Amino acid sequence: MAVSSIFHHVILREPEEIEAFIRAAEASMADPYPRHEGPMYKVNTDPENTRRILELNAKRMKAKNENRS
Repeated sequence: MAVSSIFHHVILREPEEIEAFIRAAEASMADPYPRHEGPMYKVNTDPENTRRILELNAKRMKAKNENRS
């Protein structure tokens, strides 16, 4: 049922469009659950960067609180 609703909105007229669609469908079927390579996030280990982030957050919070008044 879900597949039919997806295909209902697909209109392919040119041979290049059809080929691209087939390639995408085959790639999706080959690996339906691709895994992310490498870390999902970067851990900040730079003290200067941490300081800048904390200062920026403090400025944003101060501006937000001033706007509420």
